[in-house]
Amino acid sequence: MPILPQGQPGESGPEPHRHRRTAESFGVDAERYDRARPPYPQALVDAIVAASPGRRVLDVGAGTGIEARQFQAAGCTVLGVEPDERMAAFARRSRVEVEVARFEDWQPAGRQFDAVIAGTAWHWVDPVAGAAKAAQVLRPGGRLAPFHHVPQLPAEVIDALAEALQRVAPDSPFNPGLLRGSAVDAYQPLFARIADGIRRTGDFSEPEQWRFAWERTYSREEWLDQLPTFGGLTQLPPDKMAEVLDSAGTAIDELGGHATMPYTSVVITSTRSSHTFAEDRPSARR
Repeated sequence: MPILPQGQPGESGPEPHRHRRTAESFGVDAERYDRARPPYPQALVDAIVAASPGRRVLDVGAGTGIEARQFQAAGCTVLGVEPDERMAAFARRSRVEVEVARFEDWQPAGRQFDAVIAGTAWHWVDPVAGAAKAAQVLRPGGRLAPFHHVPQLPAEVIDALAEALQRVAPDSPFNPGLLRGSAVDAYQPLFARIADGIRRTGDFSEPEQWRFAWERTYSREEWLDQLPTFGGLTQLPPDKMAEVLDSAGTAIDELGGHATMPYTSVVITSTRSSHTFAEDRPSARR
């Protein structure tokens, strides 16, 4: 789940990519992350592959290789870029090639790709510098397609998480209270920043938003296994994490010991134009 900064969704404030300690903390338990995080809808993978000019894919923020393995299964050759060596090492165990770097700093060495993807990771990338780097490595007509899971948590779970975090970590950047109401609507400011970063390079078509709806039923144990992998919770000390898990577990118990969560997986996507690379024009520089 992407980080949601404290405050109202439409307010300006700390952008997720500036939370570097959180962005690079997921490898604290890479095995749990890979086990507990859900894969992406097959329809999403198929749509991106079908809309790309070829099957050479760059996976930004590849993590443990969840989406990379899905694109490999769809016939793609995938290279991952991941800032956390612990996550990269786990991905390599499943035969995903990964280079360790922040995407903005990564050196492509002349390599080009048909698609640049990011699975619930593009919010950790500077939206303008990241889009400019994507333009640099995409072939003309290549597709930039970062995507995010947006779960619609039950109100009872949201309230339990919000209360527990207010008690044990009031300064946490993870703010589940913003997910009351429509989670997809709450994330639109984030998606708008991504789209604006793409536009500002001047190297892409007008960004589109693709949505894929699905749902998953979690047992109490499955949900509590995933919860510590959320950004903003990865750095909680064990005693505070235990309080958060206890509150969330109690809420799920009251729902009958399981919770069905609707998801929308949202893709912000655009194709690279055939003119000069973004890095060659002052408008793309920061």
